[in-house]
Amino acid sequence: MTFGEYLKDKYGYNEPIYINEISFKNYSRPWIFNELKKLVAVGDIKRFAAGIYYFPVKMFFGDSFLNPRKVVERRFLSDGDDVYGYIAGVSLLNLTGLSTQVPNLIELVTNNETTRVRDINIGVQKVRARRSRTTVTKENVNTLQFLDLMNSVTLASMDETERFMLRKYAKDSGVTRNAVTQYTGIFPARAMKNMIESGIAYELT
Repeated sequence: MTFGEYLKDKYGYNEPIYINEISFKNYSRPWIFNELKKLVAVGDIKRFAAGIYYFPVKMFFGDSFLNPRKVVERRFLSDGDDVYGYIAGVSLLNLTGLSTQVPNLIELVTNNETTRVRDINIGVQKVRARRSRTTVTKENVNTLQFLDLMNSVTLASMDETERFMLRKYAKDSGVTRNAVTQYTGIFPARAMKNMIESGIAYELT
């Protein structure tokens, strides 16, 4: 199996390939960098941004483009097996239907950010990445995202429909009272205050 065949078999088409994650047999990093350059030169693989590549789909009108949101998800949220981040802030309010505001950037919380908050451009996509208050895992991601949401909402401005949707989100997320209790201490008091005033704190099982 050639280097190019290996990459295509592992990642497929229109999926981000991070150069720092590539390993092939016992070949050195300089060898891998050189082989990537060769693949780019012949058009087999495309460079999305520094250190990020992808295999385009060859179409009649030209090569396909890599969706920046896939790059965001892979870098900050999940690689399919591991979970290391979640959507937050106005982006989360929009996803849950609690806000009609369409943000021009994706707000998220992730293990893969060392600064408290940082704005990043990934292709044409703007991202606001925040360092997680604790390590995000597949097991606690729903609880952390729920608490982040409770810290973001403004109950006073919510109508009955929005309050219903908030309670529905809490139920659909599958968060439990024990899990919430475990992490409330690392979030601002506002999160617990909103949980109590909305009645959600008493509905958790």
